[in-house]
Amino acid sequence: MLGVADTAAFVDWWRREWLPGFDTRHPAPGAPTAAAPAYTEAQLLADGRRPERMRIAELDAYPAHLHIDLLPEAQGHGLGRRLIATLREALAARGVPGVHLSMDAANVGARAFYDRLGFVELPSSTPDAPLLGIATE
Repeated sequence: MLGVADTAAFVDWWRREWLPGFDTRHPAPGAPTAAAPAYTEAQLLADGRRPERMRIAELDAYPAHLHIDLLPEAQGHGLGRRLIATLREALAARGVPGVHLSMDAANVGARAFYDRLGFVELPSSTPDAPLLGIATE
């Protein structure tokens, strides 16, 4: 799991520090590594050139964002729940009111997990990539 407390500041950092050398480090997609990946390397590289995509309308209420991926054998043991709870506590201690994430709409298991934790769908969601948010409390 990884996350940032201030998405807007992260976007500014990305544009200033990371983006200038991005094309040199990643000139073109490599050969496919899976039969039909849900998110291709070409899409990943295109997103890497557009950090503004992370500026969502709900940043005032949910300024932090997170990414979490657990291997299948690590799922179902409460680890994801504990990781997110730990991040929410740390963000709350810093005065951050909420955290958001985006997800693949086809991942129904992840959506059920986030719904059980109390995440809500944000208005700026799109059908293929819902945005979910939760207060840090």
